[in-house]
Amino acid sequence: MEFNEFIKLLGRKKQTILIVVLVALVLTAGLSLISPLKYGAKSRLLVIQNTAGTDPYTVSKSNEYLGNLFSQVVYSGSFFNFVMSSSYNIDRNYFSGTYDQQLKLWQKTVSTKTYSDTGIIEVNVYHPDPSQAQQIDLAINDVLMNKNSNYQGNGDGIKVNIIDQPLVSSYPVKPNLPQNAAIAVAAGFLLSLFYIYLFPEERYNIKLFSRLHRHARFRAKKNSQPPYRPQAREREEKPYADEEGFRPQGNIGNVLK
Repeated sequence: MEFNEFIKLLGRKKQTILIVVLVALVLTAGLSLISPLKYGAKSRLLVIQNTAGTDPYTVSKSNEYLGNLFSQVVYSGSFFNFVMSSSYNIDRNYFSGTYDQQLKLWQKTVSTKTYSDTGIIEVNVYHPDPSQAQQIDLAINDVLMNKNSNYQGNGDGIKVNIIDQPLVSSYPVKPNLPQNAAIAVAAGFLLSLFYIYLFPEERYNIKLFSRLHRHARFRAKKNSQPPYRPQAREREEKPYADEEGFRPQGNIGNVLK
């Protein structure tokens, strides 16, 4: 099938595309609403190192390395143990189950990213309770500032300072409904194109609206017709007459005579 023919085919199958996209949106919305709502806490830290007598290029590459290192260390089991053993008011029961299950939940709870070679680390924490998200974020920052020597070999030559204190969102940020809706629209559109390419015949068109319209017209037509009521035949009482038109008069006795 040529490209121009396929474009014309899409013009005739707009309803099919729309219905597939709507189905994808409904399924995505259902899955999003099933997921628990979580608040977010975000903070930023800066990696600082002793740069005396070091060229700027080496410093920038070292900042990039340390930033990436610390951002990945946050997901580790040892870092999780440091956070759980901290003095912050963290609900340990939230991370229940086996140790493997605890780590999987921990890796879904935290998210980190770096800004190129600036040495800036962004820490995001997601939790159903906003106060718990803040406490976990504070504990992460504390471990990165005071126990980073467990993950690098320069000792006190490297420091981590907070440049943005944890800020908690005023509304749930997970699941991200706008992002999920955009992904559902894109996925539904691509799926509809694939469906139309495989089944270009008219009999495979999805015409939900036309069926509903025909059903509504049929019901309206049916309701507009008056109900069927059989009418009783009116019997006309006619006096008895013989073949010659003689009509007996009087009582039965006179007739017999």
